[in-house]
Amino acid sequence: AKNADGQATEIKCRLDTSEGRKKPKSYITWVPSNGIRCEVRVYDHLFTVPEPSDRWEEELNDKSETVYSNAIVDPSVSETVDAKHVDKWHSNPALQFERIGYFVVDVDTMYDSSKGTGGLVFNRTVSLKEETFKKELTEEELAKIDERKAKAKADKEAKEIKMKIKVEDLFRLAPEYEGKYSKFNDAGIPIHLADGTEVSKSAMKKLGKEQMKHKKALMSWEKQNAKK
Repeated sequence: AKNADGQATEIKCRLDTSEGRKKPKSYITWVPSNGIRCEVRVYDHLFTVPEPSDRWEEELNDKSETVYSNAIVDPSVSETVDAKHVDKWHSNPALQFERIGYFVVDVDTMYDSSKGTGGLVFNRTVSLKEETFKKELTEEELAKIDERKAKAKADKEAKEIKMKIKVEDLFRLAPEYEGKYSKFNDAGIPIHLADGTEVSKSAMKKLGKEQMKHKKALMSWEKQNAKK
């Protein structure tokens, strides 16, 4: 039951003691009337999918942080938490909130336990039960995820092939340049197109920059593989 302001004033319930009764879907937790107001920040998974793709910005979870700015905690918290003990360079007091998880005192806390004034802020670090973020995806969304994974795989395979091509052979052997040029200088820069047309100096300059990018990519690739 609620009052005119929409605040709960009474809860009507029924006690079920029968055998085989269903497990309740949720619980009600009470705090004393002298509970302390605080801000509670509950963090969840950053992404909506188990394995983010190269389109990770579209897979961000907009509910990864939920802020309860008017939460209430048991007054016994005042025996443990005080702003003078909060330090961003050290581990701050941690508490377990019933059925919710473990919370650490945030550095934004300004609470003075001796006066009972100042704001209290808690951040959830671990839930009591491992939660699996689930989002029902449509067939279209699933198809797009599969498409992105396939593209990422194809791009990876294409890169592996390209990293086997020597700098001077880039414009002869790379798939994206296949059949485009018919003659090259000593450095491997194209000087004639496939139809025999001479490549302009400005175009050769651009191709030289592409060749240099490939050289740097090869060096980086070889360095990474040397560490494995």
